Amino acid sequence: MAEIINVAGVDSQATIDTMIKRLQHIKWGEKAGQQNLEAEEKVIEFMDYLDVNSYEIKWLSIDEVPETIGRLTFEGSEMWEALKGIPDELSNKIKQAGHEKYLLEIGDLVPELIFHGAYSHLFQQFEEKKTIEHLVGLAMYVSVMACTAELAGEENIFLPIVELIEAGHLPIGPEGNTFYLL
Repeated sequence: MAEIINVAGVDSQATIDTMIKRLQHIKWGEKAGQQNLEAEEKVIEFMDYLDVNSYEIKWLSIDEVPETIGRLTFEGSEMWEALKGIPDELSNKIKQAGHEKYLLEIGDLVPELIFHGAYSHLFQQFEEKKTIEHLVGLAMYVSVMACTAELAGEENIFLPIVELIEAGHLPIGPEGNTFYLL
Protein backbone atom coordinates (compact mmCIF):
# COMPACT_ATOMS: atom_id res chain seq x y z
CA MET A 1 0.00 0.00 0.00
CA ALA A 2 1.37 3.40 -0.92
CA GLU A 3 1.73 5.64 2.07
CA ILE A 4 -0.33 8.81 2.04
CA ILE A 5 1.31 10.24 5.12
CA ASN A 6 4.73 8.81 5.85
CA VAL A 7 4.79 8.04 9.55
CA ALA A 8 7.61 5.55 9.29
CA GLY A 9 8.13 3.58 12.45
CA VAL A 10 4.74 4.48 13.85
CA ASP A 11 2.40 1.57 14.57
CA SER A 12 -0.61 3.49 13.29
CA GLN A 13 0.75 4.04 9.73
CA ALA A 14 -1.67 1.59 8.13
CA THR A 15 -4.69 2.80 10.09
CA ILE A 16 -3.99 6.44 9.24
CA ASP A 17 -3.69 5.64 5.53
CA THR A 18 -6.82 3.48 5.70
CA MET A 19 -8.73 6.28 7.42
CA ILE A 20 -7.63 8.83 4.82
CA LYS A 21 -8.70 6.54 1.99
CA ARG A 22 -12.06 5.96 3.67
CA LEU A 23 -12.56 9.71 3.99
CA GLN A 24 -11.56 10.33 0.38
CA HIS A 25 -14.20 7.87 -0.87
CA ILE A 26 -17.12 9.36 1.04
CA LYS A 27 -19.99 10.74 -0.98
CA TRP A 28 -20.57 13.59 1.46
CA GLY A 29 -24.26 14.07 2.21
CA GLU A 30 -25.43 11.43 -0.26
CA LYS A 31 -28.50 10.65 1.86
CA ALA A 32 -29.06 14.14 3.23
CA GLY A 33 -32.65 14.62 4.31
CA GLN A 34 -33.37 10.90 4.69
CA GLN A 35 -33.92 9.89 8.30
CA ASN A 36 -32.27 6.66 9.39
CA LEU A 37 -32.24 4.83 12.73
CA GLU A 38 -28.69 3.52 12.22
CA ALA A 39 -27.47 7.10 11.79
CA GLU A 40 -29.06 8.04 15.10
CA GLU A 41 -27.35 5.04 16.70
CA LYS A 42 -23.98 6.39 15.50
CA VAL A 43 -24.73 9.73 17.18
CA ILE A 44 -25.68 7.89 20.36
CA GLU A 45 -22.44 5.89 20.18
CA PHE A 46 -20.43 9.10 19.78
CA MET A 47 -22.24 10.73 22.70
CA ASP A 48 -21.54 7.63 24.80
CA TYR A 49 -17.81 7.98 24.00
CA LEU A 50 -18.02 11.58 25.18
CA ASP A 51 -20.02 10.50 28.25
CA VAL A 52 -22.78 12.94 27.31
CA ASN A 53 -26.23 12.00 28.53
CA SER A 54 -28.32 15.12 28.08
CA TYR A 55 -29.06 15.72 24.40
CA GLU A 56 -31.74 15.46 21.78
CA ILE A 57 -31.25 14.40 18.16
CA LYS A 58 -33.21 16.37 15.57
CA TRP A 59 -33.35 15.58 11.89
CA LEU A 60 -33.34 18.39 9.38
CA SER A 61 -34.59 18.61 5.84
CA ILE A 62 -32.18 20.04 3.29
CA ASP A 63 -34.23 23.26 3.24
CA GLU A 64 -33.84 23.72 7.02
CA VAL A 65 -30.03 23.52 7.02
CA PRO A 66 -29.14 27.16 6.14
CA GLU A 67 -31.33 28.65 8.89
CA THR A 68 -30.20 26.06 11.43
CA ILE A 69 -26.50 26.65 10.71
CA GLY A 70 -27.07 30.32 11.48
CA ARG A 71 -28.38 29.39 14.95
CA LEU A 72 -25.76 26.85 15.95
CA THR A 73 -24.07 27.61 19.22
CA PHE A 74 -21.78 25.71 21.54
CA GLU A 75 -23.15 27.73 24.43
CA GLY A 76 -24.80 25.45 26.97
CA SER A 77 -23.80 22.36 24.99
CA GLU A 78 -22.81 19.38 27.11
CA MET A 79 -21.43 17.76 23.95
CA TRP A 80 -19.14 20.71 23.25
CA GLU A 81 -17.93 20.79 26.86
CA ALA A 82 -16.93 17.13 26.52
CA LEU A 83 -15.47 17.53 23.03
CA LYS A 84 -13.50 20.77 23.26
CA GLY A 85 -10.55 19.33 25.19
CA ILE A 86 -10.08 16.25 23.00
CA PRO A 87 -7.85 17.89 20.34
CA ASP A 88 -5.40 19.01 23.04
CA GLU A 89 -5.51 15.59 24.73
CA LEU A 90 -4.72 13.83 21.45
CA SER A 91 -2.02 16.36 20.61
CA ASN A 92 -0.35 15.89 24.01
CA LYS A 93 -0.32 12.09 23.60
CA ILE A 94 1.17 12.42 20.14
CA LYS A 95 3.83 14.86 21.37
CA GLN A 96 4.71 12.56 24.27
CA ALA A 97 5.24 9.75 21.77
CA GLY A 98 7.57 12.01 19.78
CA HIS A 99 5.28 12.12 16.74
CA GLU A 100 4.53 15.84 16.60
CA LYS A 101 5.90 16.17 13.05
CA TYR A 102 3.33 13.61 11.88
CA LEU A 103 0.56 15.55 13.57
CA LEU A 104 1.65 18.63 11.64
CA GLU A 105 1.65 16.58 8.44
CA ILE A 106 -1.91 15.41 9.13
CA GLY A 107 -2.98 19.00 9.77
CA ASP A 108 -1.43 20.12 6.49
CA LEU A 109 -2.30 17.25 4.18
CA VAL A 110 -5.68 15.86 5.29
CA PRO A 111 -7.76 19.03 4.70
CA GLU A 112 -6.28 19.28 1.21
CA LEU A 113 -7.07 15.63 0.48
CA ILE A 114 -10.68 15.96 1.69
CA PHE A 115 -11.64 19.43 0.50
CA HIS A 116 -12.29 18.82 -3.20
CA GLY A 117 -14.31 15.62 -2.80
CA ALA A 118 -16.41 17.07 0.01
CA TYR A 119 -16.96 20.33 -1.85
CA SER A 120 -17.91 18.55 -5.06
CA HIS A 121 -20.54 16.37 -3.38
CA LEU A 122 -21.95 19.12 -1.18
CA PHE A 123 -22.11 21.69 -3.99
CA GLN A 124 -24.39 19.31 -5.90
CA GLN A 125 -26.87 19.21 -3.02
CA PHE A 126 -26.83 22.66 -1.48
CA GLU A 127 -27.21 26.07 -3.04
CA GLU A 128 -26.27 28.49 -0.30
CA LYS A 129 -22.58 29.35 -0.09
CA LYS A 130 -22.52 29.56 3.74
CA THR A 131 -24.10 26.12 4.01
CA ILE A 132 -21.53 24.58 1.69
CA GLU A 133 -18.69 26.34 3.54
CA HIS A 134 -19.98 25.12 6.92
CA LEU A 135 -20.35 21.53 5.74
CA VAL A 136 -16.98 21.45 3.96
CA GLY A 137 -15.35 22.89 7.09
CA LEU A 138 -17.06 20.20 9.14
CA ALA A 139 -15.81 17.55 6.69
CA MET A 140 -12.24 18.76 7.06
CA TYR A 141 -12.49 19.02 10.86
CA VAL A 142 -13.92 15.51 11.28
CA SER A 143 -11.31 14.13 8.89
CA VAL A 144 -8.38 15.75 10.71
CA MET A 145 -9.71 14.63 14.10
CA ALA A 146 -10.29 11.04 12.93
CA CYS A 147 -6.74 10.84 11.56
CA THR A 148 -5.29 12.51 14.66
CA ALA A 149 -7.04 9.93 16.86
CA GLU A 150 -5.51 7.18 14.72
CA LEU A 151 -2.05 8.71 15.13
CA ALA A 152 -2.57 8.89 18.90
CA GLY A 153 -3.06 5.12 18.77
CA GLU A 154 -6.15 5.11 20.93
CA GLU A 155 -9.69 4.04 20.37
CA ASN A 156 -10.93 6.45 17.73
CA ILE A 157 -13.89 8.27 19.30
CA PHE A 158 -14.59 9.91 15.94
CA LEU A 159 -15.21 6.56 14.23
CA PRO A 160 -19.01 6.65 14.79
CA ILE A 161 -19.15 10.07 13.11
CA VAL A 162 -17.02 8.81 10.20
CA GLU A 163 -19.38 5.82 9.86
CA LEU A 164 -22.39 8.15 10.00
CA ILE A 165 -20.92 10.24 7.18
CA GLU A 166 -19.95 7.15 5.18
CA ALA A 167 -23.61 6.10 5.39
CA GLY A 168 -24.51 9.35 3.60
CA HIS A 169 -25.68 11.47 6.55
CA LEU A 170 -24.19 14.64 7.97
CA PRO A 171 -23.82 15.85 11.53
CA ILE A 172 -24.72 19.53 11.35
CA GLY A 173 -23.76 20.49 14.88
CA PRO A 174 -25.26 21.46 18.22
CA GLU A 175 -27.57 24.18 19.34
CA GLY A 176 -27.25 23.87 23.08
CA ASN A 177 -28.02 20.20 23.77
CA THR A 178 -29.86 19.62 20.51
CA PHE A 179 -27.75 17.77 17.97
CA TYR A 180 -28.82 18.33 14.37
CA LEU A 181 -28.49 15.59 11.82
CA LEU A 182 -29.07 15.54 8.08
